[in-house]
Amino acid sequence: MSVQSDVELLYIMAREHYAKEHKLSSKEVQRTFHGNHVLENIMLQHEYLHQISLQEVFDFVDKIISDNDKSLFVYHGTTYDFKKIDLNKSHNRRDFGQGFYTTILEDQARQWAYRLALRNHMRKYYVYKYCFIDDADLRIKRFDGLTVEWLEFIKKNRFDGGTQHNYDVVIGPVADDNTMMTVQLYVMGVIDAEEAIKRLRYAKVNNQISLHTEKALSFLQFVGKDEYHGTNLHV
Repeated sequence: MSVQSDVELLYIMAREHYAKEHKLSSKEVQRTFHGNHVLENIMLQHEYLHQISLQEVFDFVDKIISDNDKSLFVYHGTTYDFKKIDLNKSHNRRDFGQGFYTTILEDQARQWAYRLALRNHMRKYYVYKYCFIDDADLRIKRFDGLTVEWLEFIKKNRFDGGTQHNYDVVIGPVADDNTMMTVQLYVMGVIDAEEAIKRLRYAKVNNQISLHTEKALSFLQFVGKDEYHGTNLHV
């Protein structure tokens, strides 16, 4: 089983257990889990959770919810040194539309920046760290895993361009350089959704949180920035 599949399985089991223990509907559990970033926390702590019992995993999730912490540390990898985020400078035809892209995985952000540096023949790259404060007033679209809906969402934004939705924030998996060929085969009708998702599940676990409005950016607090030099990936 891939890490991506394992994370999704733990998340599903945790949701089912929480619903049963607290006698909640699936929609109520979904709101609770989304509001407390349970999937993202499972992703961040996957190696640890894989070594403990299932009951301890459930206890871990219960603590996340009881702590009621709506914040997430997110990272943005780039070759640009900037002070203010300008949505007008966002690249077109991205997975979730034009926006400011971050991830909860620092290593992933560093690799993004490194690849950009190689592609653009630049000697410096940066990883910016922010604290994102989730808020009920934000319109947030979440994809909890690799689904047909996720594939169709990417297809529309990638091929129509611009931002083909009215969400402030979108959270979900990434169709990166390693997985884009599979997504393209699906879009062209060469493979069906079931086959595409089957192939994608073997990819390395990843994550992206894209912000598409000034309102969303107001919930992003700058924490710091790391600068890297040279053509080697610093780990």
